Amino acid sequence: MAGGVNDVSEKFQVKNINIARHLKQGDMENQLREKRVKSYSVMRSVLDYTMGILYLAAATFLFFAEKFGFEMENFDLTFRYMFGGICALYGAWRIYRGVKKDYY
Repeated sequence: MAGGVNDVSEKFQVKNINIARHLKQGDMENQLREKRVKSYSVMRSVLDYTMGILYLAAATFLFFAEKFGFEMENFDLTFRYMFGGICALYGAWRIYRGVKKDYY
């Protein structure tokens, strides 16, 4: 009967080792997933900052084209101001989204 008890305890030890390996593998997968999500979030926020700055620059250019020495005779003043306002709003929203970093 002593041999039977050892066989059972060995089986439980083997199962416990397999469960521990499985849990460690699950932790590693979670860490990898978290790392991927964080790197994606950082990349997205940098892209949002960059695009926001570009849109704000475009809006600034549209608002103050004459002061910068550019003649924009092809575009109506009202259209330029409206499109510049849209660019400014969208640029501000992109920067806000980059600061907030809520992508999921």
